Amino acid sequence: MNIIIGCVVAIIAILLGIYVSFTARGKGPVLSNTYLWASKQERERTKKDEYRLVTIIFGCLAVIFALLSLYIFTSWKWANILMWVLIVGVVVFAIVDSVKTVSKK
Repeated sequence: MNIIIGCVVAIIAILLGIYVSFTARGKGPVLSNTYLWASKQERERTKKDEYRLVTIIFGCLAVIFALLSLYIFTSWKWANILMWVLIVGVVVFAIVDSVKTVSKK
């Protein structure tokens, strides 16, 4: 059962990595609420910033899922600890960025 879960998590990490490879080049869909709910003028004005944000967040999520799959397959404690540190970092980054976005308006 752990092997199946590890494979699913690894596939999710790979798919997120592929998505990040597109967003890092400024291509593909932007999966950000700020971008999705913005008007056309706001979208054009904030497109680069939203691509940067999505690249950072989804890139970190890809690494989190990769570390989780590594932990599932190997039971290395450092992978689990690093994964949780990265999760806390991503949450803090997302909160700080959302506060910056709200304060700009």
